[in-house]
Amino acid sequence: MKNKALILSLLLSMTIAMGAWAQNLPAGIWTSPQSTTTEGRFRSNADDFIRPDAYTGVKFNKWFGIVSFLNDAAMGPIATAGFATKASNVYIGTFYSGNMWSNAPINNYTEEVPNTIPNGGIVDKVYSVYPFSPSAGSSSNPVNNTAILIGVADMGFRLTYRTNYQSFKESDIVFSDQLYKNWQVEWGYIAPQIAWAMAKDLTKNGIRPYLAIDLIFTRDYEKRETSGSDSNGNIGEETIRSLNHYDPSLSVGLGGYTFYNQDGFKASVDFDYILTLNIYDNEYSYAEDGKYKTGKIKGTFSPGSFKYNERSFMSNSFTPSFSGSWSKDALALKLKFNMPLTFSSEEQNGMDLDNSNKLVYHLDSNSTSTFTFRPDLRLAMQYKIIPNRLTLNVGAKIQATAIKLETVNKENYEYGVKKASKKEHKDAVNGSFASQFSIGPTFNFTENAWVEATTGVKEIAGDSFDVFASGGLFSFGSILVALRF
Repeated sequence: MKNKALILSLLLSMTIAMGAWAQNLPAGIWTSPQSTTTEGRFRSNADDFIRPDAYTGVKFNKWFGIVSFLNDAAMGPIATAGFATKASNVYIGTFYSGNMWSNAPINNYTEEVPNTIPNGGIVDKVYSVYPFSPSAGSSSNPVNNTAILIGVADMGFRLTYRTNYQSFKESDIVFSDQLYKNWQVEWGYIAPQIAWAMAKDLTKNGIRPYLAIDLIFTRDYEKRETSGSDSNGNIGEETIRSLNHYDPSLSVGLGGYTFYNQDGFKASVDFDYILTLNIYDNEYSYAEDGKYKTGKIKGTFSPGSFKYNERSFMSNSFTPSFSGSWSKDALALKLKFNMPLTFSSEEQNGMDLDNSNKLVYHLDSNSTSTFTFRPDLRLAMQYKIIPNRLTLNVGAKIQATAIKLETVNKENYEYGVKKASKKEHKDAVNGSFASQFSIGPTFNFTENAWVEATTGVKEIAGDSFDVFASGGLFSFGSILVALRF
């Protein structure tokens, strides 16, 4: 009976929950090399010092600090720094990660008297002449993330701010022999988050509830005003595209409950919930009597066949999970199984202007309801090669292709008049899996100073791994140095 209980606890422990990451900094900002290598199963103080549920586990007398370097394939070098201290009974943690001004968009120009006087221009006036269309960059824009954590009365409160937002706004510029009275472009996101969590268990078996609110503002917007009439013979300020959206989300969770803890095995359950919305509020331009006028749309406006697209989106994600661990002497194992169930609804309605310049439904309108289930298994091992000095971290992730059930209500309109409607069911079940594998060391110089790293070991295909070749075991993609005093 005892062996059966142990086997059951192992099966239940082969788990991971989204909630394991929920109190971390928002996705994509930061996890320590040790945590990254072990798929979040073995965190270090470099993670916990900025987590509202775990800062109390970071032990130091005066201060704790980290410096880390990552060479990201898309963004290039990313630097990370963190610092924590205490003022009386108040814990204060600060954090920065990013590439500062690297990859910032550059709009070069010259100050000159144009050879050709632009339409509406003044003879012999010096203008800012742009050789290329001014822009606010793209996904390669510089990324900067900051956070501050205040811990008091066994609770943590963290404010996070992340952005890659860039903008351009100038008046009286010349581009392609045309004078523009003003030109404005915005691109990128501004994303504050506030998070709260209990920093101690509410019961002897766990439970550390948390709550996080994300407010993500995404901008992709361009408008300009030609001096005099433009190539279409219209005057006034014209919106070229307006694809802005606001994506608030709410995350809440149980914080883990341990139901089995015996003979070196520990097993827990958890539950997390995330509500996500996409809200659109944009403007569009249309010409009337030779002048540009501005309208509003609860969707997007952009050049192309479908300029006017009314949109909305809502997602509810429920993640029950089971987790467990086992350790003995120099070896520790952790396994987790995550079972996210996501229900989402999306509206996309094609629109166009009628003869009176009123925006009405036109062509396709789709209302889509989707159920998605995509479980994953994450495995991790720590082996103390030299106790208290050198530890080997190993992690693996196996994720199933999503089971997706989709219902689409389709309607077709001709300038506000419904012409046809039908309902489609699309069920997708695929037996394939995605997997990844990683290795990295943690080396303790002393009790108060250590280094963590991730290596370049990766799965190539099947059971073939790049270990000793270039980019393998002795290549480090992420390195962290941590100190505490």
